[in-house]
Amino acid sequence: MPFWAEFLGALAEIDPDMAVNIEHEDAAFSQTEGLALAAKNLHSAAAAPLNAR
Repeated sequence: MPFWAEFLGALAEIDPDMAVNIEHEDAAFSQTEGLALAAKNLHSAAAAPLNAR
């Protein structure tokens, strides 16, 4: 998750309203499982303290 926290922090510096799209192509998860997992990870990364980014 540190990569995604840093990535989202960098995007926010450029444009805090920038959209992030999730592309799910992992056949090990169904479409809804993969999307839910990716969204959960991105939400956790976005909530990480700024000093952890």
